[in-house]
Amino acid sequence: MSPLFIHAATMISIVRGRAAQARREGRNEIGASAVEWAIISAIVVLLALAVGAAIQGVVNDNIGDIESGSN
Repeated sequence: MSPLFIHAATMISIVRGRAAQARREGRNEIGASAVEWAIISAIVVLLALAVGAAIQGVVNDNIGDIESGSN
C-alpha cells in the first residue's frame, strides 16, 4: 500500500476520533459541518491518489515502450 494512502487513512482515523470525542463531550452540533467537510475532503483526497496512481502506472508503461522503441 502506498504511503500516501496510509497517510490519508491515518487522517481519516484522526478526524473520526475527534468527532467521537466531541460527541462524548456533548458537542454534537458544534463543528459537525466541519467534521463532515473533513471526511468528504479525505475521501476526495483518496480518490485523487487513486487516479494519480493509475495515471502514473500508464505513464511508466508508456515510458518503457518509448525506451524500447515499440509502438
